[in-house]
Amino acid sequence: MKMFIALLMLAHSVAAGAAERAEDYAYGIPIHADPGEALQEIEIPAAVYRGVTRSDLGDLRVFNGQGDVVPHGLRPRAAAGVENVANVGLPVFPFYAQAGVKGDDANVRVEKRRDGTIISIQSGIKSNVPDQRLQGYLIDASALKQPIKALRLDWRSNAEGFVGKVRISGSDDLTAWTMLVDPAALVRLTFGGQQLNQNRIELPRAKYKYLRVSWPDQQAPLEALSVVAEPAGTQAAVRRVWQPVNGSTLPAKANEYVYDLGGVFPFDRVRVELPQINTLAQLQILARRKASDEWRLKTSSMVYRLRRGDADAISPEIIVGSDGERYLLLRADSRGGGVGAAVPVVQIGWLAQKLVFAARGSRPFQLAYGNSSAKAAAYPIESLIPGYKTDAEFEVKPAALGEPVTLAGSARMRTPMDYKKWSVWIVLVLGVAALGWMAYRLSRQVSQAPSRSPPTDKPK
Repeated sequence: MKMFIALLMLAHSVAAGAAERAEDYAYGIPIHADPGEALQEIEIPAAVYRGVTRSDLGDLRVFNGQGDVVPHGLRPRAAAGVENVANVGLPVFPFYAQAGVKGDDANVRVEKRRDGTIISIQSGIKSNVPDQRLQGYLIDASALKQPIKALRLDWRSNAEGFVGKVRISGSDDLTAWTMLVDPAALVRLTFGGQQLNQNRIELPRAKYKYLRVSWPDQQAPLEALSVVAEPAGTQAAVRRVWQPVNGSTLPAKANEYVYDLGGVFPFDRVRVELPQINTLAQLQILARRKASDEWRLKTSSMVYRLRRGDADAISPEIIVGSDGERYLLLRADSRGGGVGAAVPVVQIGWLAQKLVFAARGSRPFQLAYGNSSAKAAAYPIESLIPGYKTDAEFEVKPAALGEPVTLAGSARMRTPMDYKKWSVWIVLVLGVAALGWMAYRLSRQVSQAPSRSPPTDKPK
């Protein structure tokens, strides 16, 4: 019985845990922090996502020069925009020039009102001059108060469709012009009963009263053009980080390509770089967390890379939300030859995330990551930065990162044996065995005891 009690006491004992060290983590990155700044921040690089074992970045720490952990928190990822402004149709005026004259050099006369609104334009050539052709359009954006983030173009095209490019420039006085986009691809085709229409052109964040659309002289003109503007909101789009990933073919499965991202990335966009020009294919994008899991369909999309003349039209990025998946599968429709003979390259994009840490202790600081047994230790950002949701009391200075180094290596990323759990089970098994042995001993003692005969009544 004493031995059984001792085993139970051993099962409930807890060893004192040692303080965390940088050597407990697989990898590290030196942080070049400015002295004298209380709070500093870094942008989490792609190497961290390849080395952590938790999708919430729970196995990530910041150590100071004494080897102590310092407080850190993760800034929420900023949204791509906060204000939606209604699209606006813009007045469009065609202008003409002689063949061989570039649209940017065409001489036009513009009549405006006092407020700057264009009433009409006239070409600087006589109506009886031969070989004059449509060279471009002037777009009146003077009534808009916000900058234009994108234009949507619509035009009349023939049954064969259209693949071409345009140039867009801006001006405030119709004299000095600034090139904004050159070139911008336009596509309108019909494929497999579906219409492919790439007519949206993003513009740099700048405001101009007037825009000019032109195209190469050898290209067919855009007939009957109409333009709709997408005004920019009050917040600029947040920068995304892009990471290319090479894929491989699946054995015995044509038109299927698998990609190992190398880590758990918080991607929300995917670009597909087709290896051959004049490729058009319908794709399914599937994903899974582990190599042994079943594939789950994420989305379907048409991808293309088309060329007409010297203009390339490339399909836009695809919206694909990440749920902690590490593996992607592209499944191409076999009609039309799929995506060709080579394997497409995939680029994943995610909104950059920043980590803020308290520069406590001496330098150098180090970012450590990759420990399967580590628990989440990040502070809420509101606790780390006083007044975070209003006007921050402390200004957060950016710090620079060095090159990744190996600390304990990839062995720390593997799930370790839970010695505490197994010790409890071993103690319980030994306890049950001890009880069984005690029961066995007791039964032997009972069976070996001499039997007593029942008393009999003697005759008087």
